[in-house]
Amino acid sequence: MNLLRGLIGTPTALCRLAFASIVANVGIVITGGAVRLTGSGLGCPTWPRCTEDSYTATPAMGVNGAIEFGNRLLTFAVGLVALLGIISALLQRHPRRRTVLLAAAVFAGIPAQALVGGLTVLTDLNPWVVGCHFLVSMGVIAGTYALWRAALADHPAT
Repeated sequence: MNLLRGLIGTPTALCRLAFASIVANVGIVITGGAVRLTGSGLGCPTWPRCTEDSYTATPAMGVNGAIEFGNRLLTFAVGLVALLGIISALLQRHPRRRTVLLAAAVFAGIPAQALVGGLTVLTDLNPWVVGCHFLVSMGVIAGTYALWRAALADHPAT
């Protein structure tokens, strides 16, 4: 426990993880834009699997399958950073309620965003659902920014 606290339970680590969460979530929105711009939104035609038989894209799906699958894979990296953010917020010597709640909200936003993304695929890219998918992403990014600002306010020397 002390090793974990020393690695990610410091105020500096929390600030860095919060910033990493901003970067990761902006990154997944950028790759989502690449999915949209390349017409790869149905590169994996079903959800949560990429095909009826596979969670991964197959060579037969071509570049569109690879782009869509790559965007889906980033969800795990974004989720890991968010999970580390919650753990870091909880491991602080004096955990702040707002920081823990913001970290939890960011983490909860990741599966919510993934579910709306899945609904986007299942509705054959219905524009209303696509718009909702984007808005959920913007909400998660707003949460990551609020977390970062709260972490900085709690530890201004970072």
